Amino acid sequence: LNNVLRARLVIVMPIAIVCTIAGTISRPFRFFSNLLCNTSITVVKSVAQMLHAKGPVQGLRWIHRGMRDTQTRVVSASAGISHVHELAPDVETVIRSIHGNKTKAVVYVTGGGVQSISWLLSVPGASATILEATVPYARDSLISILGQEPEQYCSAATAAAMAEAAYRRAADLSSFGSSVVGLGATCSLATVDMKRGDHRAFLAVHAGQGSRCLTLTLAKGFRTRVGEDDLVSRLLIKILAEASGSDSSLLQLPLITPDAAATTAAAAAAIESGNGYNGTESTAAPSTAFTTAVPAARTPGPSVVPSPPYDTLHDVWSAAEDPVQRLLRGEVRCVEFCGREVVVDSPRRGRVYLPGSFNPLHAGHRELLATGVKAAAAATRGPLPEGAFELTVQNADKGLLSAEEIRRRVAQFVALGLPVVVTRAPLFTNKADLLRGSRFVVGYDTAARLVLPKYYGNSYTQMLLDFSRLRQNGCSFIVAGRKDAVSGRFLSLADVDMVPELADLFPVSLTEEKFRLDISSTELRQKAQVQ
Repeated sequence: LNNVLRARLVIVMPIAIVCTIAGTISRPFRFFSNLLCNTSITVVKSVAQMLHAKGPVQGLRWIHRGMRDTQTRVVSASAGISHVHELAPDVETVIRSIHGNKTKAVVYVTGGGVQSISWLLSVPGASATILEATVPYARDSLISILGQEPEQYCSAATAAAMAEAAYRRAADLSSFGSSVVGLGATCSLATVDMKRGDHRAFLAVHAGQGSRCLTLTLAKGFRTRVGEDDLVSRLLIKILAEASGSDSSLLQLPLITPDAAATTAAAAAAIESGNGYNGTESTAAPSTAFTTAVPAARTPGPSVVPSPPYDTLHDVWSAAEDPVQRLLRGEVRCVEFCGREVVVDSPRRGRVYLPGSFNPLHAGHRELLATGVKAAAAATRGPLPEGAFELTVQNADKGLLSAEEIRRRVAQFVALGLPVVVTRAPLFTNKADLLRGSRFVVGYDTAARLVLPKYYGNSYTQMLLDFSRLRQNGCSFIVAGRKDAVSGRFLSLADVDMVPELADLFPVSLTEEKFRLDISSTELRQKAQVQ
């Protein structure tokens, strides 16, 4: 025992001496040196007393047992932490497939299904797929996303509206040509108190090809809240995988079927009557669907067991109609084409747009848009914004274009992989309401007409009011110089008789040094007719 104490003192004394010397340097060092010295001496005294009480041999065994128990607790805690962070293999495999196809998605869930968000973000590669994931749990939060209060918060209509809002948000957050989907889920799951109504979940997915809505009624009382959320989350992952073209066959859905529910009810009745336990073997076959299920409570009554609840799932798919026809009927505001991707009624804000009739599309249009994008980046000293063409199907003088003519003009862009947004916005005030925060590239002749009161009913005030809408929507113009057909001179923004109150809306000018390409769509059409 004396040797043990002597060994402890040999270790502690040098530490105490060093701390004492350091304590003379400053007051903080003195505080920590006193604390360490007192603690070390106290520990040595406690160990010495324990060894004296137990004897040298038992004391050494006591020390070894304490170290072994400490190591066991550390290993157990580590194993527990590892288990908590594990993701089910089938879920992880499907999510990896989703992240691999690069489909852009926005997810809105409320009332349940929140585990799906954690799962999606926990698998590497989520940044390539998930643009945004939100839980609008509060009433005002959901209203803010939908833009209005729903008639019923937990319903198929609300889930579909959430999916459409998520789809528009996904388009706004992604680049032209991206494949985007929106998901919405609204649930009424198990809570602290037993619900009077059913436990339900409505899940919807919206994409350019159409929409899909699933209605799930869960077996009431057979799962915990976590168990119900797990099922809804798995279902949401499944519809996201299928909407993005991924294989979801490996994903297991632990649905309670009527056959399994009847088997469990018979087993519960046998247990209650004493035939399932106390040495008597039950005749009910086990069901894998109920490995974590708890039978629902039954009210006292006859010996006949009523049918227990089970899960019901209804799947409704609605294919999208021809987007061009829907645009002509006024059902949607715009249709975007870029390569093979079609985005319906989801305008992207904050881009650079070149409006025109594009009859035909030529190299001057492409070069003008590219120059406008560079000029916009230089004006803001930021990164290059995206640029696209804007084709309006409605003309104040000529009426609506036909569906065949729209498709013919759009085909020019699709063949080259260029983005074009087809709208019913003939006026720039309409374009500004639709494409907020954007810059519109126009020629000198268009800019000169825009600031003439005669195009506003000869009302100077009305002209200022119309332009105020552009200012409120954060829109402005990039003016490109053009060769005047009458004089033959190259005219730019400096030659426009600009109204002082509107000068801030025309901040960027493309001079002759920056852009000049004397190509006319009219001349190209005339040459094509001659040929």
